[in-house]
Amino acid sequence: MTRMNPPFNSEEILRWAERDGVDLSMLRERLRLSPTDRLRRHESALALVEALKNAKEARLSAPGRARTDRSVQS
Repeated sequence: MTRMNPPFNSEEILRWAERDGVDLSMLRERLRLSPTDRLRRHESALALVEALKNAKEARLSAPGRARTDRSVQS
């Protein structure tokens, strides 16, 4: 197996990532946001995840509901 020499600067790293199929458009889009806006988006996404988790727990603990969930617990 041949080893590739790692890129040495950020431009080379980005070209290497794109050649390997990494879509950098979302990363670039997010980096255009201010740190405050990025934090707001993160907090919003976290609130959604927590709401979904709470809804799942409420549904599974509802009276008369047999637990049939086989998903991985976090």
